[in-house]
Amino acid sequence: MTTETKNGQLLKLQKVLFKQNIPFVSYRLPFETEIITLIQHHSLPEKHDSLAGLDSKTGFIIAPFTVTEAYNLFFLKPDCVFFSDDIADLYIQKLAENNLFIDLQKAKNTISTTTAEEFTGNVNRAVDAIKASDFQKVVLSKVRQEQLPDDFQPEVFFQKLCEKYPQAMVYALQLPGVGCWMGATPEPLLTVEDEIIKTVSLAGTQVAADKEISAYQWAQKEIEEQEIVTGFVEKTLQLLGISHYNKTGPMNYQAANLVHLKTAFEFRQNEFSRLGDFLQALHPTPSVGGLPKAEAEAFILANEQHDRSYYTGFLGPININEKTDIFVNLRCLQLFDHQFLLYSGAGITASSVAENEWTETENKMLTMMNVMKTPNL
Repeated sequence: MTTETKNGQLLKLQKVLFKQNIPFVSYRLPFETEIITLIQHHSLPEKHDSLAGLDSKTGFIIAPFTVTEAYNLFFLKPDCVFFSDDIADLYIQKLAENNLFIDLQKAKNTISTTTAEEFTGNVNRAVDAIKASDFQKVVLSKVRQEQLPDDFQPEVFFQKLCEKYPQAMVYALQLPGVGCWMGATPEPLLTVEDEIIKTVSLAGTQVAADKEISAYQWAQKEIEEQEIVTGFVEKTLQLLGISHYNKTGPMNYQAANLVHLKTAFEFRQNEFSRLGDFLQALHPTPSVGGLPKAEAEAFILANEQHDRSYYTGFLGPININEKTDIFVNLRCLQLFDHQFLLYSGAGITASSVAENEWTETENKMLTMMNVMKTPNL
């Protein structure tokens, strides 16, 4: 069965939404088959400067790595919700006639590709700063600009991501002020279901091979990197007054073409119910920023030549189907009319080797590139 016959109505819907520039998100949670599409077709998504009051909202949030004048928190408040392919032609036709957003200016790319010299230079500067005790860890990112294939169809690409990466949170998102982003992220930041809140620490990276998940061994650098993130999450829980929680791991965890070290945490919602405060305390975790947070972020902003925008921010549905699922925005790309930008990063510690970190970032970009190169059927 081809993608088109499998999800024909969803493909038709997404094609119209992309064409008409209507704010929407389609997403599929890890190890689930249902694709949920939220559409806000009467008004613009809300712009926010804080995370207060999230608990009472219903919709989809996206936040940048750092909130600035150029990059804000946005909240999509759906006018309609569709589940998988259960979409009537009448709705698609009405949306095809919706011209409210078609003249809104789309984002233009102003970012150029990070060179190997720039990235490895940043890594070496970071290692020197860590050895000088400026901070313990920092995550450095890079960006690569690529031309879109002539036959590229974003709705088909989304379906391919869903098929290729069942263990990831796969999404396609289009919002004025944010642009068009697609991804298959492996890292949950916060999930809430049945009054249980869960989060994880995720760090360390290997390319997946044909062997059992338990067979992967880790170098001291990756073990230290994961321990830093785990310690931060545990300390954050304690600072928020969350004293009763379960901790499991570290364990090997495969996401797409990569394997990571993961430690899982969970606690009852009555321990701490203010989701906005919880997200504010966690983000950015040392898995995308560094530790201490302020010093690592200052190094990133001073040394990275590109703006991360919504890469290493977070996004996800809130109170949809009685669940909240917020993920770190990793393994993603940003779409433009004829180009796309790939983002990736690597955690830097005192034992990092610049060339190895470059290779890790190249491997992470393959999550998107492997699917981009898959021919349309």
